[in-house]
Amino acid sequence: MENHLVNAIAGGCCRVSALGLALFGLAENRVEAQPANDRFANRTVISGASVTVTGSSVGAATEPGEPKHAGNNGGASVWWSWTAPFSGFVTISTGGSSFDTVMGVYTGTSVSALWRAAYNDDENYSGGITTSKVYFDVTLGQTYQIAVDGYDGVSGSVRLEVQLEPFPLAPTWALESPFGNLIHSSDYAGKVIIFDFWATWCGPCKSEIEDYVFLQDKYGDDGLVIVGPSVDRTAEAVQAFMATNSVSLNYPVVMADSAIQQAYGGVSAIPTTFVIDRDNIVRKKFVGTRSRTTFEQAIIPLLYGKTTLQQQRNGNELLLRWPRTVVGFTLQSSPDIARPVWSQWPAAPSVMEGMNTVSVPSDGSARYFRLQMAD
Repeated sequence: MENHLVNAIAGGCCRVSALGLALFGLAENRVEAQPANDRFANRTVISGASVTVTGSSVGAATEPGEPKHAGNNGGASVWWSWTAPFSGFVTISTGGSSFDTVMGVYTGTSVSALWRAAYNDDENYSGGITTSKVYFDVTLGQTYQIAVDGYDGVSGSVRLEVQLEPFPLAPTWALESPFGNLIHSSDYAGKVIIFDFWATWCGPCKSEIEDYVFLQDKYGDDGLVIVGPSVDRTAEAVQAFMATNSVSLNYPVVMADSAIQQAYGGVSAIPTTFVIDRDNIVRKKFVGTRSRTTFEQAIIPLLYGKTTLQQQRNGNELLLRWPRTVVGFTLQSSPDIARPVWSQWPAAPSVMEGMNTVSVPSDGSARYFRLQMAD
C-alpha cells in the first residue's frame, strides 16, 4: 500500500488530489451518517398530544448500559423524549418505518437506570407488520424516553408517531347474569371496578379467576368490585362452568352482548380487562393475562388515593381520624411545612366508630400532619 501511494504521488498531483478528496469524503460522510439522537444523552425532545416525526437510524449504535429493547439485542438505537401534556392513553407507533423495528418506552434520566413502561417488537408479525406499536396509560407531566432500534441491528428510515387521548368514561350497561338477573353498571357507582371480558373456553381467562377471587375477597370492603362479562354464546355454558369450577366465583358475572363489546372499543382478544376508577373513568386496559401483582398495582392508588385525614377539636385536644383499610396508613407529623421533616407520630391509633383515631394534646406549638401509605 505504501509503494502504491508513492507511485500515485509520483504519477501526478491530480491523482493524489483526487485520492485525498475521496479519503476525506468518506470520513466526512461517516460522521454525518451518525444520527444526532443516537445516544440517550442526545435524545430528541418532541411535544404535543399528536405528533409525528421522521429520522434515520443508519449509523446508530447501542451504548454501555443500554437495555435490550423488547428483549432483542438490537444494535442501532435512536432516542426521543416526550412529556405527557395530560393523563390518558397513548399510542406510540413506528408504522411507516423502512425496517423491522423494536421499541422500548421508559421513564428515568439515565440510560443505565431506566424503568420500562412499554415495549413491542412487531405490531402484527403474522400479518406481516414488523414495525412496532405500544398502547398504555400515561400521567400528566411524566417524561417518557422512547428508543427505536432495529431487530438484530438492522437500520433505516424511522417514522415515529405519538397519539394521546384522555381517559374515557366507562360505557354504561345493563346486562343479564347467566341466571337471568338484570345487573346495571350503576349498581357499582363509586366503586373501583375490574371489568374483565372472558369465556369459559379460554384457558388464559380461567387462569386469572383464582387471582380475581383473592382480590375481591381482600379489597371488596374497601370498594373493589370485579365484574366478569362473558362472551360465551350461551348462559347455560357459563352456568355449567360456575357449578363445576374448582374455585367458586365471589364476584358478579354477566353475559356480554355485541353492543357492550363494541362500546368498549371492540374486544378482539380475551381476556381483555379494563380498570375503572371511582369516577367511572377507564384508567387502564390490559389485553392478555396479567399477574395478581399487576392488578394490585393498578387498583391500590384508585382505592386509596383519595383517603383523607379528618380533624375535629375536642376541648384542648385535636382528634385526627382516617378510615380503616386493608392497605394501612401511618400518621406522620412535622413541625415545619416549608422544609418538612416527617416522622411517625408516636401514639398508635385507637378505633372509634370504625375509624382510626389519634388524640393530639394541644401544647401551643404548630404541627402538621399527613397520612403515609404503607409499603
